[in-house]
Amino acid sequence: MVRPRLLMGAVIGGALVYFLDPERGPARRAQLRAWWEQNREPMMDQAASAASTAQAKVNEASSRVGEKVTELQSKVRGAAENATAPLK
Repeated sequence: MVRPRLLMGAVIGGALVYFLDPERGPARRAQLRAWWEQNREPMMDQAASAASTAQAKVNEASSRVGEKVTELQSKVRGAAENATAPLK
């Protein structure tokens, strides 16, 4: 089995060789730079939208978990009071 670190090292090493190639590296870097300039804003907008959606989902889930915790605390307190009521 290939370890994740080894795989990541191979990917990074391959990318360095590809972009730092003395003959065609400058053209590849320029092409990548031009692509990034053209696509940066849409990608950043999409990432911000995804982050906002994820945050809303997390807040919703957190709220539901908080409600369940409060509900369970109430049930436990009620059960504890009922269990100790005959002892009073």
